[in-house]
This record gives sequence, structure tokens and C-alpha cells, in this order.
Amino acid sequence: MKYKCQKCGFIHEGELRDGYYCPFCKVSLFEFKEIKSKKEEPVYNRVFVDPDNPALMRIEEKCIKCGACSNTCINIVNIRYKNPKKPICINCGQCILTCPTGALVPKYDYNKVLDLINNPDKTVVVMTSPAVRVALGDAFGYKAGEFLEGKMVAALKELGFDYIFDTTFGADLTSMEEAAELQQRVKNEDVLPMFTSCCPSWVKYASIYHPELLKNISTCKSPIGMQAAYVRKFFSKEKKIKEKNLVIVALTPCTAKKYELEKNDCDYVITTSEMTLAIKENNIDFKKLPDVNYDDLVGSSSGTIYGTSGGVMLSALRCFYYMETGHHLLSNMIYTKENDFYKEYNVKINKRIYKTAVVYKMENLEKLLPIKDEFTFIEVMNCNHGCIGGGGQIPMPIINQKNILNRRSKSLMKKDEEAIVKYPYNNPAIKKAYKIHLKNPLSSISMENLHTKHNNLSKEFS
Repeated sequence: MKYKCQKCGFIHEGELRDGYYCPFCKVSLFEFKEIKSKKEEPVYNRVFVDPDNPALMRIEEKCIKCGACSNTCINIVNIRYKNPKKPICINCGQCILTCPTGALVPKYDYNKVLDLINNPDKTVVVMTSPAVRVALGDAFGYKAGEFLEGKMVAALKELGFDYIFDTTFGADLTSMEEAAELQQRVKNEDVLPMFTSCCPSWVKYASIYHPELLKNISTCKSPIGMQAAYVRKFFSKEKKIKEKNLVIVALTPCTAKKYELEKNDCDYVITTSEMTLAIKENNIDFKKLPDVNYDDLVGSSSGTIYGTSGGVMLSALRCFYYMETGHHLLSNMIYTKENDFYKEYNVKINKRIYKTAVVYKMENLEKLLPIKDEFTFIEVMNCNHGCIGGGGQIPMPIINQKNILNRRSKSLMKKDEEAIVKYPYNNPAIKKAYKIHLKNPLSSISMENLHTKHNNLSKEFS
């Protein structure tokens, strides 16, 4: 039997059980009406998944052609399908989180990584993104948002990784470089506002639908891109690891990072959900694991908050303020303003007010673009609440999504409040990196290894 939601039009196949809610508009089962005539049933087109899509795949036997993925792609991710030359996908994986049968999943690479770990000739390095440590526990019976960094590192040790680094180091590099780039643009009266470049789905979206904004997007690589370049260029030489034997893996909440591999020095990306499969399939009792520390290359708490919306902005502003004044930017010096679809973080520096905006979801971005020139700096994330809502996270009950995401965000922000090393420029690992290898933000060696160019993809798709 099939039932149609009278509010949003979603089609549910099968019995309506007690407690069922529409996965899109969240009304109860009493708002559903049985479809008795085929003429009443709309035709839903599911999202086309290219076999070569690096980020996700479909398990055909699980697909019920309900249209949930198409609804998500069009109405949540804001992908527009007006006569494209080829199917458009920004690889964000939000369709995975709304698929009711689990037919859509990240493209699995974890078994390839495990095979490389078992190769004695290979040195396998893994870097972990901040949002993973507050979502991994969902698969093992922990409360939503519980901060499980130590157990996550222990699990990676059990799986056999040779080195385990925190991508917060790469986030600190990003904040330093991005702040210096913003400072340079302001000083030279160059193109503003500057947009962040951490989210590969947003950058791809802009490349397809708004190529005129590519000059506004920071040239900085993402934290994973920066850290992978640093590990390959500098760390490997310090440890005398041969290039052919080095394998760099990123553990992330983001399926789009698999697409980003085409542009950086990372070899593999595994998602949070893939990590849980690896733990379970290798009979690791996650709850019994001790807390274990990272190896080298860790970041400040400013890097930790990259995992939630607004974290990139706060971290970059801390560095920008220090570069301009020589002083720390304290929380009470940031003037925040909540708006309907975005948030402002405004700072006064040397008698000038710098207005900045934070926005997530492309539909909200589109609303912000008409007023973009009011701001100096804009953080953009594709996924709900930022990386904590990434398509590679553990799928969550949609009815509890808001609460779960809020708990994840609060968990990361709490670590920032408690931190001893709060500012990227005070991080000993960052100081060492610039002193020995990078010299200064925006130096020639920094530009060569930590920055990139963004390609115009509009003609390829439109």
C-alpha cells in the first residue's frame, strides 16, 4: 500500500506504523492519505547516481523509488536540473541521510585501506576530522554528541594505522592562511567579500551555478588538503618514509571529500559510517577501548570547532584580529546577530567594523547572495549545521535530527571553552611548521603547497 502526505506530497510505501512521522515535513501518520487510484500517484524521479561518482553509490535491490533522494537533492540541496548536459551532483551525500531503506551509501573505500594497512611495505597515516568524534558514538549506544576522541584514536590504533593525526592541525593552517589572505585583500582593496573554501560541495556548487563568485572564494585548500600536503611534503621526509610507501587517509563526516581527492595529496577518504563498519567487522569492542592520544600534528581548539557551523569563521577571525592588533580576540569582543537564515559575527578592529556572515545549506546561501556586499567575509557550508551534519555521518532519525545536531555542536564548542591552546598562532605544532618549513602565511612555499585554484564547471554541466 502507498500513502501520500497531505502537507508535502511525500509518498510512503508499506504499512504506516504507530509513531511514524513524515521524513520531510514531520507531520504524523494521521496526515497521510491512502493512494487508491494510480492516477493520483505522482511520478517521482530518483537521483541518478553515476557509476563513476566518487562519493556515493546505490544498492539497487534496496531502492523502492520513493523519491526521497530526488526531493532532498532539489528542495534541500537546491540542485536545479534544467536541461543539464550531464547529471549534477555536488557529492554532499545528504540523500544518504534521507533514504528510508539505506539504498544510498557512501562509496566504500575502507576495505582498500585495511588491505594497505596489512601490507608491511606501506606506512599508512590517518587524519581525523573534528565532527567524527562527536558522531561515532551513535553506532555504539552512546548519547548523541558524546565526545569520544580518545576511543576513536584507540580504535584506529587497533585497526593498525601507523600514524594518527588530528585534522585540527590542518584547520589551524587554514585559519592562518585564510586570515592572511583576508588581510591582504582588505589592504589591497581586492575582491570582497571573501568566501571560505573548506566545503568542497559549496565550492563545486559555486563552480556550476555561480562561476562569477570563484574570484571571491579563498584560494586556501581545505584542512584535509593542507594537512595531506604537509604530511607528504615535510613529515614524510622527517620520518624518512619513501613516497611510494606512504598512504594518506582522511577520516571524515563528508562524502564530498572523496570528490576532493582529485585536487589534493590525500589518497583515500573513509567516512564516519565506514569507520563503524570497519570497527564492527574487525570485532573491536569500542566501549571497552581506553582513551588514547594522537601522535604528532594536533591543532588548537579553534581547529576543533571547524566541525560545526560558524567554527571556521570564529577561528579565522581570531587569527585575523591577532594579525591586525597583536592581541587575542575574546568572545565578548564579537558581536553576534541571529537572522532568519544566517548568522553575523561582527568585530571592531582599529575603528573599523568588519561584518561577517555564516550560512549553511545552499537554499540559504541563495537568499544571502543579494546582500553579500554588506559583508567582508562569509563562511559557507552545504550541510545542515556544517560538517556535523555531513552525508558520511551515521544516519539519524529525522524526527530527532535537530536535537542530535545541536548536541554535536555543543560538544565541540564546549571543548573550545575548556581549551588550554585556543588560538592557532599559539599552537606549538603550527609555530614549528612555519619556522622550519613554511616561513610565513602566503609565503611562496605556502602558496605552492597550501593553496589551489577553483575551476569553472558551468559550461561542463549547463
